[in-house]
Amino acid sequence: KRHERTTNTLKAWLYEHRKNPYPTKGEKIMLAIITKMTLTQVSTWFANARRRLKKENKMTWEPRNK
Repeated sequence: KRHERTTNTLKAWLYEHRKNPYPTKGEKIMLAIITKMTLTQVSTWFANARRRLKKENKMTWEPRNK
């Protein structure tokens, strides 16, 4: 199970960017370093978090154009 501080760091980023919860690659790298996770783990965490939040209807946002 993830360390609580790791999850709190990611949740804090998500909350601060709730209108557009899509971190850039640079932001993902920064978060990976802070949380000691891999880039893939960070990307997966955000994908799962967005899915959970959308399912709970807690957030609405426009997907970032790729």
